Amino acid sequence: MTKLRCVVCDTEFEAENKVTCSPDCHQEFVRYMTWRYGEFKKVIRMSTGEAFKVPVVDIIEMGVKEQELDQYPKWEETGGAH
Repeated sequence: MTKLRCVVCDTEFEAENKVTCSPDCHQEFVRYMTWRYGEFKKVIRMSTGEAFKVPVVDIIEMGVKEQELDQYPKWEETGGAH
């Protein structure tokens, strides 16, 4: 295990592939990232150039593989600033 520092409360903890020390800090991290970056992100399938509307929480909690993108709606351009 690696010693890490929680990105929310700065507590030292041991884990692999985590950025928060507890479920409470994880929820706070998800809330912050959603506030900072929006509820959805535009994810591009590199093999086709298709764009999908993926919830930030799915990206944080599960990661998103190219073969999973079809479960998300296509990204619709609104014509406004991005």
